[in-house]
Amino acid sequence: MAEPKLRKLKKMYQHRDRVARGLTEDGHFRIGVVRSSSLASHAQQRHGLAPLAAVILGRAMSGAALLASFLKGEERIIIEIKGSGPLGLVYAEAMQVGEIRGFVGNSAATIDMKAENAQLGDGLGLGLMQVSKILYDRGEPVTGITDLAKGDISADLEQYLLQSEQIRSSVVLDERIDDEGNIRQAGGILVQAMPDADPEQIDTIVANITELRRRNSSWMTDYRPDEVIQMIAGENVKIVANTPIDFYCRCSIERFKNGLMTLGRAEIEDMWRKKQRELVCNYCGERYELSDDDFSGLIDEIDAQSAGTSGGAS
Repeated sequence: MAEPKLRKLKKMYQHRDRVARGLTEDGHFRIGVVRSSSLASHAQQRHGLAPLAAVILGRAMSGAALLASFLKGEERIIIEIKGSGPLGLVYAEAMQVGEIRGFVGNSAATIDMKAENAQLGDGLGLGLMQVSKILYDRGEPVTGITDLAKGDISADLEQYLLQSEQIRSSVVLDERIDDEGNIRQAGGILVQAMPDADPEQIDTIVANITELRRRNSSWMTDYRPDEVIQMIAGENVKIVANTPIDFYCRCSIERFKNGLMTLGRAEIEDMWRKKQRELVCNYCGERYELSDDDFSGLIDEIDAQSAGTSGGAS
């Protein structure tokens, strides 16, 4: 009994979402590959996303996970896209340790794909992409902003990396949805060429990615991320990290209550009187409800802080 259970657990671990990072032995290329099927599906269910919103948010979260894989510990990447399309806003945040979250401005957004020249990028439209890095050794986020190229997050990330970081990169973000519009597979590939990389080597790796996607549209789930790295870069590549990822948010009712303290006594009393008890986290959709004890506790704490300030002033 124990051995079949152990095999099942091992299989689940091997097939869970993760991001792998590799470096070619000559140091000319670094490569990240993410499997994000459960991540994208979970986000779709948690936020109640229509297919368009689910696909674009899934791509943004995959892109953030790939960029974050080159950071350290709890350093973070934030991708924020503001466009003229029906989605309005797309936000994705990822930590190197594997915590990822995100949301869109309009979860029910749709476009008419039957219209002439219609494309997925119309969901974003014209606008800006802002990529921020929150790093250990920087007091302020390191931020780059670029115009949306085509509403295609893959192309937009390539443009950002070239313009803001002067790194030639190839970005592929894929997904598959079922007939009901639910995400079943998702993943991405990021290849970055170092300054001394041979252009022919770059073309070879890009050609290998194209062939992989042509040969197997389910590459996101049929192969592990570390296997994909070796398939596109050859044998002379070292896997330097292989990190499980999850849709995860650190929100809590205590964090919400700390935020409410900044509103002041009158506004909190007004919320209490109007029975405005529900609090919703934009990032993950989690819902919290304030009890009478929560409201009275907030007011008592504000009064205590006011008394302490007044006492100190006297």
